[in-house]
Amino acid sequence: MFKTCILFGDAPSMDPAKIAPGFELAEIPAEILVSSFKSESVWEKQKLDLKSWDLPKIGVASHWLGVPCTGPRVDWELLEFWTKRVLRRLSEINVEIAGVYGLFFPRVEGFSKVRQMDQAIRYTNYIGDCAQANNMKIVLEPMADLGTLWPTYKEGLDFVKRVDHPYVRIMADLNYFLKLNQPFDVIKEEPEYCLHCHIAGEGAQPNVGNLRETHKAFFRVLRDIGYIRGVSCACPWVSTEAGEFDLKKETAKTLAYVKKLRDEVYNE
Repeated sequence: MFKTCILFGDAPSMDPAKIAPGFELAEIPAEILVSSFKSESVWEKQKLDLKSWDLPKIGVASHWLGVPCTGPRVDWELLEFWTKRVLRRLSEINVEIAGVYGLFFPRVEGFSKVRQMDQAIRYTNYIGDCAQANNMKIVLEPMADLGTLWPTYKEGLDFVKRVDHPYVRIMADLNYFLKLNQPFDVIKEEPEYCLHCHIAGEGAQPNVGNLRETHKAFFRVLRDIGYIRGVSCACPWVSTEAGEFDLKKETAKTLAYVKKLRDEVYNE
């Protein structure tokens, strides 16, 4: 079965001490918690904090640097500095997979399409090399944004195959599949390329709204390809009952929801 995972640290309300126990994996935002722009002394303290939290293995990172790698004025010095340092730091806390936003690869109007693609390939190879040096993998995240070079999962997969770096793969985010009405079965075409997944509900945690059958359909694809890596609850968190927001209570509800649907799918 896939592993239940929780993304935390991307909002003040996501206090790791208040997350319900039972998740099998954790995901952190690299730009927020492991930024290359923090000094080494600050990082050493942050690293101790991260290791002290009573959470499952932090195996995944997201939230890449918000500076694009395509266009007429790409700052390669900045990109290479940030990338090399952030992947080294992530490796020091045993992160195995780092996600990179599709928004990091914008389609720039009025600029050569060929040059944009060359830039994207150049940078993707660079992050792949840095990941390899740190015994990690990179997963690119198509975000259903038509202003990016690869908005759909299929286009992202084709790009990854074109780059052809052994340490660069792809991730599947359910919300972005739904946004462009993409079929889940595209994941089955090259199952070995999918190394991480994100799920949410209707604007919040997975159990909010009415996506139960959608989640089950997504989980069936993961079951059918033998996927055993993480499925992160990567979403805004809201209160599902009256009163003050209670993160421990809400994360417990979500964990129970995901596990129940996972069990139902795997026992069909």
